Amino acid sequence: MKAPTVLLILEELRDLEVSGTWLRSMGYKILMCSSLAQGMNSLETESVSLVIVSQGTSAFEGRKVLKRALQFHSKVSVLVVARVLDMRCYLEAMDLGAIDYLERPEPQGIAWVVETEVRRAASA
Repeated sequence: MKAPTVLLILEELRDLEVSGTWLRSMGYKILMCSSLAQGMNSLETESVSLVIVSQGTSAFEGRKVLKRALQFHSKVSVLVVARVLDMRCYLEAMDLGAIDYLERPEPQGIAWVVETEVRRAASA
């Protein structure tokens, strides 16, 4: 069975490296992008199972990624990870179709959501 591909779009390089290493150790194929523009390009050229995008400010820059992910991959799951909880961004992300919105999650928390979502998608 082919390993699911996770697209990580995290602008904090340390978070990108730590989360990418953690998920790779669990057997996932990881595509790492340190900018929203790189992530948008990857969405158009790669087949992904799950997208993880950061939300750094109340402007919710990840909105475009979330919309594009669902446009190109209608069944892809998108997880938003936020530096700071912003209720408007949370509600908007969930309304647009995000599977979850986590505030400053540890890599283990991200891995748990990814594992749960991959199992759910496999049984659907």
